[in-house]
Amino acid sequence: MGLEHWDSDRRRWILYRSPAQHSEDCARYPFESLPQRVFLDTNVVNLLVKQREQIFEQVPVPEGVNSKRALDIEALMHVFHVGARANWEILASRKTLDEINRTPDLQLRDDLLDYAVELVEPLSDESAFAASLGRRLIDAPFTSSLPGRDDRELIGNAIGFGCDVFCTCDLRTIVRKRDHLHQLPLRVLTPREWWAHVKPWAELWA
Repeated sequence: MGLEHWDSDRRRWILYRSPAQHSEDCARYPFESLPQRVFLDTNVVNLLVKQREQIFEQVPVPEGVNSKRALDIEALMHVFHVGARANWEILASRKTLDEINRTPDLQLRDDLLDYAVELVEPLSDESAFAASLGRRLIDAPFTSSLPGRDDRELIGNAIGFGCDVFCTCDLRTIVRKRDHLHQLPLRVLTPREWWAHVKPWAELWA
């Protein structure tokens, strides 16, 4: 069972079955809450590259893919399909490249780097500030609930870049801890939650 219904006769995704459903989502996810500047966790970059045919070319998700992962893939497919015509900003940081460089599979590492480098801001005062803030937030009290030092640094990078959303697939060590991150000036969202915010307004870029 996917997130949305594909109408094979009309050759299009059906996002809403009734105006009432659409109105409910518009109220739940107002336009003002639509993510505008999104920082991608390294696991999301991995998914975008490993499942690029499914996400960017709408090829069906292969059989056997974990159901939660399949929903994340579909959510990213919808987000990037709409986002191709929107003016949102998608970012990563040089710390993301450092994490990717640890990938043991050389071909996958090269593919990941080729994609991720396009998301990394050029060297500038802003990128230097984001890198510095990321390092400082590793030991900050309001990020201490996150067990991973790399996670704390990446979230610091996102804050430094002025992002309003940090998108991650890490349910175990980031999403489950986000209730303890209420002091952060950004939202932590999964791909499915990101799409939920975009969905009511998708027709604006149809």
